[in-house]
Amino acid sequence: MDKEKKTFYCGVALTLLSAFCYSLNSNFAAISYAEGAEPLSVLTTRIVVGSIGLYLLLKIKKVSLALSLRDVLAATGLGIFLSVGSFCLLSSFQYIPVALAILIFYLFPLMTAIGAWIMDREPLTPIFVMALVFALVGLALALNIGGNNFDLKGVGLAMAAALAITFLMLFNSKLVKGKDPRSITLIILSSNAVIFVVVDLVVGRFLLPTTSVGMVAFFGVAVAYSFAIIIMFFANAMIGPVRTSLFLNFEPVSTIILGFFVLGQVLTPLQLLGAAIVIAAITLAGRQKMAMTARE
Repeated sequence: MDKEKKTFYCGVALTLLSAFCYSLNSNFAAISYAEGAEPLSVLTTRIVVGSIGLYLLLKIKKVSLALSLRDVLAATGLGIFLSVGSFCLLSSFQYIPVALAILIFYLFPLMTAIGAWIMDREPLTPIFVMALVFALVGLALALNIGGNNFDLKGVGLAMAAALAITFLMLFNSKLVKGKDPRSITLIILSSNAVIFVVVDLVVGRFLLPTTSVGMVAFFGVAVAYSFAIIIMFFANAMIGPVRTSLFLNFEPVSTIILGFFVLGQVLTPLQLLGAAIVIAAITLAGRQKMAMTARE
């Protein structure tokens, strides 16, 4: 096996591992809630640990963190979108199964493409439009719309998270052009950490789990999230951002599997079919984007 192929397969393996760590983060969060924690305390710990971990990684790799004041302020502003998206997503776990929340959240690549079409007049190909239709049909099946377990609040929170991250992706792509995205990502995460710490102080509470299992899960969220970010950066350097984004679509799959084994959240066969359709649609759209990028 030549060096280029070895690098590619290693990058793919790291991306899948990153997606799995993101899934662990979501499942650990749900366990933390069940044992007495709340989204705000989980998110604060997660983002503070994640920011420190990324900072240490960039310092070890001797990445320049120098940015203009304009870029720092812009990245800080983008941290607000990440804060809203993170809070809404982790809050949705309290109302709907984690797997379904992640499935809704992963509509953001499709929503980002629509946003780029509206804002920048980027073309929507027939394949993408077909993928979008399939994703919506699959989502309707996965959510069991019309059934007794349909929780509108949880669905709304997960959709709000997807929308917030869509705006983050759209504006971040404009900000990072011609710059090192790693230093900008660090500013976004750091501002996110500051926002949650300030909110904690204003609210005046920081709820922790009341059991040892809950505490393990609580800190497991931070560890899994940090590993996911760091591993993703290594993968991105090996196979590029487009391929990394494509293989990160493994997260909904691993979340469904972990949700069954860790949380005992069982989806019906019809919901699993819907989830499979959504994941296939997202993957199809990702491959289309990868093909268009290659042509450019």
